[in-house]
Amino acid sequence: MFLVENGHVKRLGADDAPALQSLLERCRDFLELALEAPRPDEASHFLANLPDGKTLEDKFVLGLYVDGTRELAGVIDIVRHWPVKDEWIIGLLLLDPTHRNAGLGARVHWALEGWVRNQGATGLRLVVQEQNPGALRFWQRQGYAITGQTLQRTRTRENVIHLLRKPLDA
Repeated sequence: MFLVENGHVKRLGADDAPALQSLLERCRDFLELALEAPRPDEASHFLANLPDGKTLEDKFVLGLYVDGTRELAGVIDIVRHWPVKDEWIIGLLLLDPTHRNAGLGARVHWALEGWVRNQGATGLRLVVQEQNPGALRFWQRQGYAITGQTLQRTRTRENVIHLLRKPLDA
């Protein structure tokens, strides 16, 4: 799909579910903080979960591979034209704990931003759970601004979430 400094990103599918499940298990710390513990079939759910009115053609689950390794180092979940036409929403950008806090997240986002801009996107959106201030700081450093706040309901809890948006220049 696109290159990242010292790595590449490719679209994941059902055949990649075991590698994705392994990554989600390694990222249990984030999932338990922001959402809930990963289920044994979390990868399959992750690959199929869609916002209302969207199809799998609109959803991109992108795997990050760092040069020199075969293991999935991260994942991006992004949906085009949601919640409005020409804007894309990042459902998740998740890195293996061994790849965090070294600038990789910013490099991946920069490459992702260029890719979606080339696809015609005029803005990016995402949400950050209130209990994850580190993620909020990260996204604000990437140029996102808080546009509102709402409640998010998962299977087992309710979170206050910040809504963020970043306009993309042509």
